[in-house]
Amino acid sequence: VASSTSIVCTEVIWVALGFCLFLKGKLSKKAILAIFITFAGSLLIAYADSGAGEVHLYGDLLALIAAVAVAIYTLIGRIVRNQVSTSVYTYVVYVSCDVVLLFTCLIKSYALFDYGMSAVIVGLLLALFSTILGHSIFSWCLKYFSPAFVSASKLCEPVVAGVLAGFLFGELPGVFQLLGGVLILGGVLWYSRMEA
Repeated sequence: VASSTSIVCTEVIWVALGFCLFLKGKLSKKAILAIFITFAGSLLIAYADSGAGEVHLYGDLLALIAAVAVAIYTLIGRIVRNQVSTSVYTYVVYVSCDVVLLFTCLIKSYALFDYGMSAVIVGLLLALFSTILGHSIFSWCLKYFSPAFVSASKLCEPVVAGVLAGFLFGELPGVFQLLGGVLILGGVLWYSRMEA
């Protein structure tokens, strides 16, 4: 859990690179160094997880793909939010996600119901807190703050998730995972301060 959430936090770095490549932004030499520090942290986590088996590396790869996907979404949001209100933007995003999820379930023949009441309650809580209160606030912020700053505000996630994983699942990160996580969060935080 700590490894994957730390790798997902590299979203800030991907946003910075995308901002330079596609939105004609510029990166200073210090920002480039911060990117390399973050990348080194990701490599340390991958190295530590390689000893734990392919499943852990696969999880790291999925976390990296998630970071790039969220970065692309954040950059698109930055462009769209200049012309569209938060309500319209989040409505289009949520409906699009619902349609894709529904079609994926139908194509893969996944059941849409019969998961029990606890799954319904958890789904509703995720929708309320993570999506409506969490995600919508980030979408609103994209109009007023830089995409890198909005991404950096999510940095408490690996710390909280890592602590919860320790208590709930007994997952304690190893030395290289901790060092990699510190490098990632340090590089992202340093870049975010430069951005601010």
